[in-house]
Amino acid sequence: MAAALPLSRPAPQEAPRPRRLGVGFPLAFAAILATVSLVPYVLAYVMTPPGHHFAGFFFIADDATTYLAKMRQGADGSWLWSDPYTSEPHGGVFLFGFYLLLGHLAALAHIPLVAAYHVARISGGLALVFAVDRLGRRILRPELRRLALVIVVLGSGFGFLVQLAGNPGVFGQRLEALDLHLPEITGWYSILAIPHFAWATAFILLSLVGLLAIAEHPRVQVVIGTGASLLALSAIHPQMVAVILGIWCMYRLVLAAWGRRPSLRSLIAEAGAFALAVPLLAYNAWILLNDPTIASWAQQWRHQAPNLPSLVVSLGLPLIGAAYGAWLTWRRRDTNLALLMVWLPLVLVLLYLPNLANIQRRLLDAVYVPIGILAAVGLHEVVTHLPRRRGRMLQRVLVPVACLSSGLVLAIALRFATGAFPEAYIDDGRWQAMSWLATNHTAGDRALSSPGSGLFLPAWSGVSVYVGHYSETVDYFKKIATANGILSAGSSALAVESFVRDNRITLLFWGSLETQATGYQPDAKAYWRPIFRNGSVAIYRFQAQP
Repeated sequence: MAAALPLSRPAPQEAPRPRRLGVGFPLAFAAILATVSLVPYVLAYVMTPPGHHFAGFFFIADDATTYLAKMRQGADGSWLWSDPYTSEPHGGVFLFGFYLLLGHLAALAHIPLVAAYHVARISGGLALVFAVDRLGRRILRPELRRLALVIVVLGSGFGFLVQLAGNPGVFGQRLEALDLHLPEITGWYSILAIPHFAWATAFILLSLVGLLAIAEHPRVQVVIGTGASLLALSAIHPQMVAVILGIWCMYRLVLAAWGRRPSLRSLIAEAGAFALAVPLLAYNAWILLNDPTIASWAQQWRHQAPNLPSLVVSLGLPLIGAAYGAWLTWRRRDTNLALLMVWLPLVLVLLYLPNLANIQRRLLDAVYVPIGILAAVGLHEVVTHLPRRRGRMLQRVLVPVACLSSGLVLAIALRFATGAFPEAYIDDGRWQAMSWLATNHTAGDRALSSPGSGLFLPAWSGVSVYVGHYSETVDYFKKIATANGILSAGSSALAVESFVRDNRITLLFWGSLETQATGYQPDAKAYWRPIFRNGSVAIYRFQAQP
């Protein structure tokens, strides 16, 4: 019996360590997204129709052009923005700091502004992917992180079905394909279209990760880092700081209901992080309420909430999975996921409440993050209760279906790149005229033109205009009618001179767009002195007649 005993006691076996997922997948995923997002733009440059120049944008091109105009002000050395699309007198204010900074960086790097715009777009995509991954590492089990990352970034709705059906009405409301029109409600669309949407989402997530770290262990450096993220966010989309505060307060209330009460030290540290963003938020509020020109411009914002049926359809399958994931979170009292569980309900409430700034739709920023993560939780739960083979097959079917509209957004961009849509291009005559004007205008010049040319002049020439953008031109439609009336065949020289002086107009930018709109012939008017001519496009400087 003794011989059967071991001569020495075996060393205890260590429990296998959980497999840690590195940054390899997020890095590869981000690199693929960045590369694919560049393809349509590169093709558009390569396939530009003869006699035209690619303007640099596909989606929401009018707004994107105004961002380029803001970057130009930064490149010229300004840290204050003045609206170049309206004629009302006003001073510079610190708004659109994201694009002013981009302009400064472009000038330092000596790269074209449109190139800097796309660098910001790509880097914003990288920041978004790594911010989602960082949040996932804090709140998700390792086996869920890759799935969550894919659904967050690529998940989308069923807007294409709405369009195929001809945008039918439901409950008296016309359905819209929001996931094909609003970049802020999907990660991929944000990366492909508008850089500050992706960067805003990255700062939102970094702020939330920081707040979770403060709640766990308050430290000065974490408070400062979280406050810096909130401050950066307030320079892009300041309204989202208030949304984050609401989400955090709701999260704290849920934890308290579950018996997890915070320490006083944690609460003070969390308040300290938000306090760092307060001065800039207060400044933004003061500007919007007290600067008459900025206030008039802000009143023109059209960011009302979309109707609820359209929103539900456009969030699609991920929303269904997220509802199940949220229910699991509540049932299990999962403190890791509780923050995401309260996010969407709170935003939906705020979305359909009136607010003074009329920016309800802007509250949807980053809402695809809680939807995508909770959808991954819900899908994983379903799959794990099925036989392994069937579960894998179901996941391989549902994940692509949940991402279909993101694929269609890319297809739309590729369609733009073929030159099928002329609004993405500038004809050579206007291009050459704007290039000349960029180096030959004087400080204080303001041009009168059609709205179509007026949109591009501040961006590509650095010259302000009388009318050019539906939102940033105060009384846009009224000014179009006024300009068309003044520049008519029967207008007297006295009326034109009075109009020009009252609106501080010094230049007339005239081409085929302007001639078609009014039939006006500036060459026949002695008070317009031609200073540039290239084909059908001419630029005139006003000179008063004795």
